[in-house]
Amino acid sequence: MKLNRKFLKPTYLALSTLLCYGIIGCAQSPTEVVKEWEDKGWTIEKVHGKQGPIERHGKLKSDQAKAVEASWVVNGVRKTKLYSQANRKILVLRFFKKDGDQFAVVLQKKT
Repeated sequence: MKLNRKFLKPTYLALSTLLCYGIIGCAQSPTEVVKEWEDKGWTIEKVHGKQGPIERHGKLKSDQAKAVEASWVVNGVRKTKLYSQANRKILVLRFFKKDGDQFAVVLQKKT
């Protein structure tokens, strides 16, 4: 059986690229993620938990909620704090660390 090399080249290139991204990683650092939001007019209110190498991150914000809850995990213990949105908007960036703990960066934007 003869292989169609014209078909395999783009497929091989795509698979190689995905593999490289998986090994090297193209995830942003916490500093880069926060900087993107600061560039959009948000300012840091508070950082909760212990910072460290991360696997992934997520965001929590609402234009309608009266408050937003930040949560983080230190040594396996989950902690929370509620932030009012009475005269500002709150954004919580949660960073999930490789050791299972989490830290949160709370940002605010005046309304």
